[in-house]
Amino acid sequence: MKNPRRPQGAALALILLAGCATGGARTPQESVTRLEAERARNPNSAAALRALGIAYFQVRQYPEAKDALAAAERALPNDGVTALYTGMTAEAMNDLTAARDAYSRYLTVGTSARTKKQIRDRLATVARRELEGTAKAAVAQEAQLSSQPGPPNTIAVPPLRFSGADTSLRPLERGVAELLITDLARSKELTLLERERMQVLLDEVARSQGDRVDDATKVRAGKMLQAGRLIQGSITQVGPNITLTTAAVSVQTAQVSPVATGDDQLEQLFDLEKKVVLDLFDRLGVTLTADERSQIVAAKPTRSLRAFLAYSRGLMAEDRGDFFEAARLFNDARSMDPGFGGASIKAAGASAAAQGTQVSNATVQASQSGTREGAVVRAASSGSMDVQTGTAQAAANDVNVSQNATQAGSGQTLTGGGVEGTTTTSGAPPPQAPRPPVSGTTPLPESTGTITFVIRPPEL
Repeated sequence: MKNPRRPQGAALALILLAGCATGGARTPQESVTRLEAERARNPNSAAALRALGIAYFQVRQYPEAKDALAAAERALPNDGVTALYTGMTAEAMNDLTAARDAYSRYLTVGTSARTKKQIRDRLATVARRELEGTAKAAVAQEAQLSSQPGPPNTIAVPPLRFSGADTSLRPLERGVAELLITDLARSKELTLLERERMQVLLDEVARSQGDRVDDATKVRAGKMLQAGRLIQGSITQVGPNITLTTAAVSVQTAQVSPVATGDDQLEQLFDLEKKVVLDLFDRLGVTLTADERSQIVAAKPTRSLRAFLAYSRGLMAEDRGDFFEAARLFNDARSMDPGFGGASIKAAGASAAAQGTQVSNATVQASQSGTREGAVVRAASSGSMDVQTGTAQAAANDVNVSQNATQAGSGQTLTGGGVEGTTTTSGAPPPQAPRPPVSGTTPLPESTGTITFVIRPPEL
């Protein structure tokens, strides 16, 4: 008669053997020590280097993680997990340029769709932080940068200055500046600096002088950006009319060109801007081609002044770092005029930046749960590098992304720039303003799918 207790004993023996094989649960530092020994045995093993880099990152030994991951990338280029942890390590070390490059690489070589959605959003936040870091560095090196004159054809356009009784029009300071940048950039003779770069630097300079911004502050910022000339301007409202005035200022000599000005009813703002910018080209000594001139005259950002005001308020919210509010306002502008391509582009960018502020190392790691990349990370966390990453379940989890991620990656493509770009969609809805963060966690619904593997016997 067979002993009915033997299967339980056998199972217990298997469990004990498994425990001996894995060494039981390891602390993060024990995992590092084990992987360091593995690297010593196999110094050129990409798997050992990658696992060690991940383990170093998890115990916040960022310089060591950086070196191990760089070696792993040399041994195994185009590995998604290596690119991802290289980006997170660089961001932890505040090397935002390296983080941006690594995250961009992950979007090309990574395999987890959920993680890619998070990294796309994170990139928008990293870009903003990179601009702020560049501005701080420029202020710290002001004396050196200001002594190097910029080319005369490099132009910066800071926000204009508004005066008038209707303070609801004040956001036009940024909106009209954006119009001028877009139109001036149509000439091949000029190089226009990005509005965001100028604004972030102005904010940094203003912080050092009691948040006060005047014409002298703008010239200081222009010198640090190494612009050759600065377009100073004002918008004056008197009753139903507005006057738009601009002048080019030499950053090095402070010499002011003759003024380009015009006035009209507020409803004719876009026509007024065209008149002034064409006059400004003459003041700058730039001869437009017939094609450039016709493009400038024909291009209007929107049919709706209300939409443009909402867009301009969105620029203000974006400049102060309130991306949730900026996305809402840009979407309002797009709703008022569905043909307002620039508003759609800005809505997508602000939405990504807003969502990016919610992305953390923890959310990135959670997004990889059940994926092949996640299996590599879990193995590294336990001090191992020998994992099977090609299982059917892991492959299914890589493609079964959350509903939100599916919508974000549904084929929507946004092209163009400034206030005028065009929008191309592939059956996807326009970008919607993200909801501000709320307390608590709401589980996202998961899409489902089936992957069928057919294995045929060999023909005899």
